[in-house]
Amino acid sequence: MKNLLRLWQLLGFAYFCSFEIISQYITPFLSRILGYLLFFPYRFLLSYPPPVRLRVALERLGGAYIKVGQLLSTRIDILPVEYVKELEKLQDRVPPQPLMELLSSYPELKNFFFKIDEEPIGSGSVAQVHRALLKNGEEVALKIIRPKAEEFIKRDVSILRNLVRLLSPIPVIREFRIPQILSEFERILLSELDLSKEAAYMELFKKFSEEESSLYIPRVFWEFSSSKYLTTEFVRGKKLSYELFSDMEEEERKRLSEDFVRIVNRMVFELGVFHGDLHPGNIFLLPGKKFAFVDFGIVGRLSPDTLNEFFMFSLGVMNKDPDLIVGALKRIGALSEGVNENLLKREVLIFLDKYYNQPLSKIDAERLFYEELSVARRFKVVLPEELVTLMKTIAHTESIARIIYPDFRLPPLLKPYLKKIAPKILLSTAKRKGFKWFSDYLLLFEELPQRLRSKKEEGVTKESLFWSSALLGFVFVLTLSPKLLFVYFPALYFFKKLSKT
Repeated sequence: MKNLLRLWQLLGFAYFCSFEIISQYITPFLSRILGYLLFFPYRFLLSYPPPVRLRVALERLGGAYIKVGQLLSTRIDILPVEYVKELEKLQDRVPPQPLMELLSSYPELKNFFFKIDEEPIGSGSVAQVHRALLKNGEEVALKIIRPKAEEFIKRDVSILRNLVRLLSPIPVIREFRIPQILSEFERILLSELDLSKEAAYMELFKKFSEEESSLYIPRVFWEFSSSKYLTTEFVRGKKLSYELFSDMEEEERKRLSEDFVRIVNRMVFELGVFHGDLHPGNIFLLPGKKFAFVDFGIVGRLSPDTLNEFFMFSLGVMNKDPDLIVGALKRIGALSEGVNENLLKREVLIFLDKYYNQPLSKIDAERLFYEELSVARRFKVVLPEELVTLMKTIAHTESIARIIYPDFRLPPLLKPYLKKIAPKILLSTAKRKGFKWFSDYLLLFEELPQRLRSKKEEGVTKESLFWSSALLGFVFVLTLSPKLLFVYFPALYFFKKLSKT
């Protein structure tokens, strides 16, 4: 019964959020009458503009829908910019669950802490965070999963999935692969319920911070943590704001902004893992001018292939190369069937012309990002979720850097950085693919005797065998150490000469 009521609520909100679309098929008058008859309690939504209407609907639905709205705010490849900007205002703030209820679900917590503050310092639909003291007096932050969070998320996602199935005949649902995107959202939402993953990523970033002097990651107390609660060092710093930096010298502000951007760039391109929810509330400035990152509930993880394609995409944007851009999109499966690639390249080139007639210092990376993906949306390009999160993280990096130094621009810093790391990334890709080729050729060599016996009649020659072996050797040397190629090629030449004598 509760599920049916929830479905009716969802249908009511969805009806009025789609009012303009429905009115295209029946008259606005009939649309209004039908809405009033079926979903009278939700008629108030029509008093808002469509983007605000969607945000308000998700806020009223609460729970998993607020999270879905926050995730949708990263999907500029699907939604128009005005919707994305409105959804970015969504705050996952819900009334806190009483501490005693949480402790009754996790009674072992009483044995770990000397004191846990009754009032949380943050309260969301999935978890809430309390300041606490260990028995040795150390101040910590205790993040606790709400006991029924998983049940509510699975219920809401199941209802949403049924609604999407019901609406599947609508072309836009198919064109933008909404069922697949919903599955990605479900995976992300459920992963937030496992705090041991968040703890593991914090450890990874902690090791990374040892090589990055401007970054600080709070320590994880593993002995007081599990999949349902996480104990970390309590960070006492200052949250980023314009006022925080107003009294600093301009050179110092510029240096700090570049330090911050360097941290994010290195996370993305060198570590392949990045904070997926970077906003001023999750960043603190510590004494000594270090940046402390907190709340790793959303972490972006790029596969080597995706990272390589994003690098090629970024290089294409910075060098005004539509072939690199469209080629990268194609290799990650973002292009729908039947897309006119030549027309897409032309549109990309026209878009880039608008920016390449300006100095790098005048280009607004965040605006470029939004407009770039608006072009993608017109061609029904749907990017993998982690790639959209990454692109938005990089674009937002510039916005955060401007809080520190208002004149900051990302492109003048990003372009030389990409050129600097290009050889390393390309070599890493070559070695990885070389290892794969080497493995494939090893399997081929295992089968070679049998293949040779079966191909005798077809005239397999020593020449073809020699070049097959040479190719295998090349892949092996490339994987082992590319520097040895300077020895390998002369040796191959002399061996070939020797075999002819």
